Amino acid sequence: MKTFEERFTAWVDGRLTGAELAAFERELQSHPEALAEKDSALALGNLLRANLTAPPLPNPDFFNLRILQQIQPPPSPAPAPRRFFWTLPRMAFSGLSLLLLATLLYFAAVPNTRREVRENQQYVSNTLNPSSGDLNAQSDDPHITATAFHSKQDNANVVWLDGLNYMPPDYKLK
Repeated sequence: MKTFEERFTAWVDGRLTGAELAAFERELQSHPEALAEKDSALALGNLLRANLTAPPLPNPDFFNLRILQQIQPPPSPAPAPRRFFWTLPRMAFSGLSLLLLATLLYFAAVPNTRREVRENQQYVSNTLNPSSGDLNAQSDDPHITATAFHSKQDNANVVWLDGLNYMPPDYKLK
């Protein structure tokens, strides 16, 4: 249901008709000041329609532009392009640094077994097993010949060295 103010505004504007108009006019009998309010509202409306017009704008496009600038946010500037971290000089420096570090770690962590063997023992021999399965044995001493073969029965590689000095049976192996 509409409030009294809503029905009063509709009555002043002339939008009430029929049963609504009759019911509202009966209700107005208890409000004698309503007729004076209606007359003053109509007079004010006529006065505003007759005398209140907007002044012409000298530059309507400029006015519209200023209004749009206040309504719309300004465009944000484009972000600066990100530089790639791994530039060519950085990559070269990093590669050389890692290569140097790997070389130092190799010489520090991997023992030189050849040098240790030569210092601690009198004889040295190497056995090479190429991918073909043939064994090849070599010795650093030119007076010693080394022969290698694989025993299938014992599943072992055997190295035969000729030219070694005699070792007594009671010699203690280390």
